[in-house]
Amino acid sequence: MYDVIVVGARCGGAPLSMLLARAGMSVLLVDRTQQGSDIMSTHYVKRTGAAHLAKWGLLDEIVALGTPAIRQLNFHIDDVHLSGVAPGVDGVEADYTPRRFYLDRVLTEAAVLAGVELRDRFTVNELVFDGDQVVGIKGHHGGQEYEERARVVVGADGPRSLVAEAVGAEKYIDAGTHTCGHYAYFNGMRDRNDAASLFINSKERRFYITFPTNDGLDMVFLFWPTELAKTVRADLDAAFTESLKFVPELQSRVASATRETRISGTHMLPNFFRRAHGPGWALVGDAALHRDPITAQGITNAFTHADILASELIAGLGGGKPVDQALADYDRTQFERLKPMFDYTVHLARLQPLPQIVETMLPSVQGDPAATSAFIGAFLGSVPLDAVFPSVLLDQFENEVHEAHEERRHVA
Repeated sequence: MYDVIVVGARCGGAPLSMLLARAGMSVLLVDRTQQGSDIMSTHYVKRTGAAHLAKWGLLDEIVALGTPAIRQLNFHIDDVHLSGVAPGVDGVEADYTPRRFYLDRVLTEAAVLAGVELRDRFTVNELVFDGDQVVGIKGHHGGQEYEERARVVVGADGPRSLVAEAVGAEKYIDAGTHTCGHYAYFNGMRDRNDAASLFINSKERRFYITFPTNDGLDMVFLFWPTELAKTVRADLDAAFTESLKFVPELQSRVASATRETRISGTHMLPNFFRRAHGPGWALVGDAALHRDPITAQGITNAFTHADILASELIAGLGGGKPVDQALADYDRTQFERLKPMFDYTVHLARLQPLPQIVETMLPSVQGDPAATSAFIGAFLGSVPLDAVFPSVLLDQFENEVHEAHEERRHVA
């Protein structure tokens, strides 16, 4: 009998397991992939997420891998250019862009060092129930079948979570899919090591972001409206080349570089909140909350989930409060903390013309370094959205999510 079984050893499951083991709990961490394997990801860790790594004592390891520290963000919003440095978070003054096979390895190794039992290449087939209470998992590993029991089972197994499906965790907010996103790595296009650039072309409904990453490479990530997904997938090279024409600055940098990888990506970019707790179970990371990667918020969300749930489980399993209450408090807290950025993300992912309020405010922001810093900080999460955007605009973001959810519900 373990205290906790965690299904999924990536950015949600690995740090959660580590934190629980550091508190003296027995934890089994399983994942169907091999430890250290790559995965599709923006791998952009905002300073809000990097602050978690620093608190956990892991940021220095990420830096030691040669991971760029991104201090400046260049925004190109149609004809308005903003360039600045966002406020830091808990002493962390930069974002970090580790390749996932580096980041996930650091996280899983830290979990094992803390005392977690890790079984990679373990496939979970089903959950074990006692009535409506989840009490364990069944799966296979190395040609053998296993049944393991725990007081709590956590699904950290992605947007198509087996754990979520097994417990019937409903999507109580489902704002649909609005973009398809594809990326590649290039060698020879870097202009500086500490800056990322973001381009929004409202007329063509395109969104671009590029930043340096490990091993001397730069990532270029492009987003198209979802109605173009079929055309984009039919010829990724052509779609990339054609879209770069709308951003001459980025086109020139890419043209001078060598593409080192194939173009990867997906049209499966849903935006939802699932119920993230129940009798004997919880969900973290993309299993609980998935949003378009256009704001590169996924890793930070997973870290946030791990931090909140670890605190609640330590209290619940340690006798400080009922376990059911601890799980419910986790779910409520993560929703309250992450919902505003979720709404902002969905708004950006719709790739619609800029709201009149934003068009009006951008020229004044452009001429004010402090306002520029705050605007960029709102995108990165180091400045509260309500400190930058008026309440009427935040209400618009929330209403757009509600309308998208209602539209999907009526279609269903």
